[in-house]
Amino acid sequence: ITYVYSKIIKRAASNILFPFLFYTRSYYLTRPFYSGLGSILMFHRVCPESSTPRIRGNAGLEVTPEYLKKTIAFLRQNNYEIVSLSRIDKLINSNNIAKKFAVFTFDDGYADNYIHAYPILKEHEVPFTIYITTNLPDGEAILWWYLLEDLVLRKNQIEFQLNGRNHQYSCTSHLQKEWTYQEIHKLILNGPSSELNQRILQVFKNYNISLLKKTFEVALTWEQIREMSKDPLVEIGAHTINHHALSKLTDSAVHKEIEGSRNKIESKIDQKVEHFCYPFGTSNEVGEREFEIAKKYGFKTSTTTCAANIFSEHKNLLERLPRLAINQKRDNGNINYLNLWLNGTLPCILNKLKRVL
Repeated sequence: ITYVYSKIIKRAASNILFPFLFYTRSYYLTRPFYSGLGSILMFHRVCPESSTPRIRGNAGLEVTPEYLKKTIAFLRQNNYEIVSLSRIDKLINSNNIAKKFAVFTFDDGYADNYIHAYPILKEHEVPFTIYITTNLPDGEAILWWYLLEDLVLRKNQIEFQLNGRNHQYSCTSHLQKEWTYQEIHKLILNGPSSELNQRILQVFKNYNISLLKKTFEVALTWEQIREMSKDPLVEIGAHTINHHALSKLTDSAVHKEIEGSRNKIESKIDQKVEHFCYPFGTSNEVGEREFEIAKKYGFKTSTTTCAANIFSEHKNLLERLPRLAINQKRDNGNINYLNLWLNGTLPCILNKLKRVL
């Protein structure tokens, strides 16, 4: 229950803080110091609005096609040049940038990137990168967080045995469902990555659920990836094989995840893969060891999920570039709150006044 209440408090705080910072125009104060040369934007899924109940954490990874259009329009109205990831190093090293830049990136490899996002980005001539976790198009990834969401929303009582211990959850109200989801989510992630699938199997054992059904519903196919890769607007990046937290893996396992995903993608699209993205990507899942390993593979860029803008100092830190998450739910659907992120107001607060992480 503590977790749910902390989420409610954070949500309430953002509902007060974001409007306060925006309407007091605080971003004018941080813009000269924290907006940097530009920003790399992070998306996951682009899905039409749904009226069905959702678990907030999962829904937070989605924006609507309309919100994607609003993001493009907002950037152009605010004099941003939308560029490809491959132009980043040249722009960072340039002494004279006429406009701030924005880069669009999409994580994991969801089919809606092809169905809903690609037509919009193509129409508006927006270059973008999709980072592929290769087990998704291979049809081998278990998208357990969506399976868990479906289960929790459907059932009022959930029972399973995990590592010899019985777990029971009563979840009749939506608040209880949010809490139950978060508790089981933590149980599944709590343990060695090598035993993740075993924990997933134990949690879903009592329910008639096809573990790969969701994967075939929502993952990109290699055919879709190949088609997009032929478009000059699109760059395909690597995002490991299994989307494990790299910090929890051995050196050899990290090498296997990075090299394996890059080689698989290159064999499928017949092009060199020049960009990499760390799974999860916070300081809990990636650090100096992972940065050095990724560097050895010669990627032009490697990105994290740390919230910050890009500065000239990043020309020597291309293996650890930060990104700003585009989160329609977090920003209450108000595209103007992007001012607080792009102009560095919220990154300044979150990063305790540090510009370069």
